[in-house]
Amino acid sequence: MTSEERPLTRADYERVYALLQAYRIRDLDDSELVWETLHRIHESDLNGRVIDPAEVAGDEGLAREAHHAAVVVEALMRGKSTIPGRMRAPLGVCGTPGCPETTHGALCPSCELNAGRK
Repeated sequence: MTSEERPLTRADYERVYALLQAYRIRDLDDSELVWETLHRIHESDLNGRVIDPAEVAGDEGLAREAHHAAVVVEALMRGKSTIPGRMRAPLGVCGTPGCPETTHGALCPSCELNAGRK
């Protein structure tokens, strides 16, 4: 383990489980956004014990949790018991054809506003 890595803990597994539950709930009942469900799980069910619920709010918070989950699963698949101590969610390219902007959500803020006008 390097000084930039930390051991996997129960909190890491609980964060992954909460993310999976949020997506499962979305598939069963599409009444709220995934990040809203994830925020509610961390706030109500886990009482903010695992991570501050404010950390998972919005597209960036959801992207951060999805990236964390991918890193945890990748570490487990490689037989590792450590993960990087600091992680940042990667930016993706806007989903609007021809738009080169990067975003944490499906659309960049400009395209999201334009989509709302139609």
